Amino acid sequence: MARIKDRLDSFHGGLVLKHHKELSVRSEVIAIDRPEQLVISLRVNRGHVSQPVVKVGDRVNKYQVIAQPIHPFGVVVHAPFSGTIHAIEERPTAAPDAEVAPCIILDTDAEDETIEYLPPLQSINRTSLIQRIQKAGILGMGGAGFPTHVKYDHQTHNQDHLLIINGAECEPYITCDERLMLDEAEALLKGTDLLMQAADARRAVIAIEDNLGSVKSLLDKTINTLELTGIEVIKVPTIYPTGGEKQLIKVLTGLEVPSGQTPLSLGIIMQNVATTKAVYDAVEHNRPLTERLVTVTGDQVGRPGNYLTPVGTSFERLLATAECTLSGIEKLVVGGPMMGYPMPNSAIGVDKTTNCLLLLNKDSSQPDLTTLPCIRCGDCVKACPQDLLPQQLFWYIQGDDLEKARNHHVFDCIECGACSWVCPSHIDLVSYYRYAKSELTYQDYKKAKAQLAKQRHENREQRLQDIKAERQAQRRAKAEKLKDKSTAKKEISAVLDRIKNKQADQDHKQ
Repeated sequence: MARIKDRLDSFHGGLVLKHHKELSVRSEVIAIDRPEQLVISLRVNRGHVSQPVVKVGDRVNKYQVIAQPIHPFGVVVHAPFSGTIHAIEERPTAAPDAEVAPCIILDTDAEDETIEYLPPLQSINRTSLIQRIQKAGILGMGGAGFPTHVKYDHQTHNQDHLLIINGAECEPYITCDERLMLDEAEALLKGTDLLMQAADARRAVIAIEDNLGSVKSLLDKTINTLELTGIEVIKVPTIYPTGGEKQLIKVLTGLEVPSGQTPLSLGIIMQNVATTKAVYDAVEHNRPLTERLVTVTGDQVGRPGNYLTPVGTSFERLLATAECTLSGIEKLVVGGPMMGYPMPNSAIGVDKTTNCLLLLNKDSSQPDLTTLPCIRCGDCVKACPQDLLPQQLFWYIQGDDLEKARNHHVFDCIECGACSWVCPSHIDLVSYYRYAKSELTYQDYKKAKAQLAKQRHENREQRLQDIKAERQAQRRAKAEKLKDKSTAKKEISAVLDRIKNKQADQDHKQ
């Protein structure tokens, strides 16, 4: 079993960044009023798309299932409000590069008719918890969007797991998790207790950054009030990207997740605090995941803060509520300044993994810095939290030698942006790694497809040979049968001839 070290460990590299969190964390959460229309993306977890179970013109109730997963890593999608299905069509989404994916366009109404999408749990046990998490459409709300139930529905559940609740919100500007811990401490801790049961874990750690003293004291007090056992709050250094899954595990346990594997290989399960709160809502209040906290902050934001936002709410509506002035804004970013990705427009809908909308004006988003040739200074190597060789990866990718980039573990890159941040030549290194991973993934897909086509061709040829051999065997058997019949006829004819001849001889003698 993975164990928490008495003294915290450290990971290679990392950055100390300005936080810019005071802009949004101080104000109370504001709930977004019902939008007239929602654009609900059916894409989750790196492209897995759910299948609509409604059609245009259907009227749906609040919490009604409107899409079901068709892949093991897909999730159930529910209606945040009652209304009518206006359209089901391809639209840009809040995914990286605003990837186009199927979306359900819901015209909401004021009826707010709610259905009980599932009966209340009669008993709470590991199996019932995992089923409820799955049917509530809960996924990783820290950004990755991995279906939550998959982490618990595994064959090694008998080992004593360590549960880590990730509250280390290390990227600048984003404060939705900190605000949730301050406002929903009891729900967070009860959700942690539920996930401990789902994970067969005797111990859970809630990790927060060491500059959140008020959060730790509040959580510790709530643990004592609820008389919960096995849950501990631990402060970790405020170094970017401590909140990364592998980095946080290294800091807490001293263990490293093997390349190409998940924390489960170490007996560790990690969840974001927002995901943990969603599990509590699903179990205790029978609510599926249809809303989330979104930080709205940055340049020219009149009311920076955290907004409780229905899934599918357009960025435009959310930004208007936050009194944002879009004139002069160069970038609308989903996420933070390090790992976020720009959006082409504000008509895109919030999805379950949208944790922040960050507005950056031209001065702060695009400083007038010319990209220069790499001088192989090694600063990127010192900063890389994954202990990779960013400059070497850059040279391989620039030279179109992607297989060497693969061999140098480009897929272990978490795209944190630390290398690009410290590069004195102002090279956007992360964009090269994203390209390499995307291209290698596509090449692997083509190879797998070609291999499958080859296998199918070989199977077809084998089937044709088997059919030919079978037909030849049938013809031989038939020929042998005919030959046997002919031989039998000849033998019978010879016997009859002998009998006739014998009879003739007797007649002649008489």
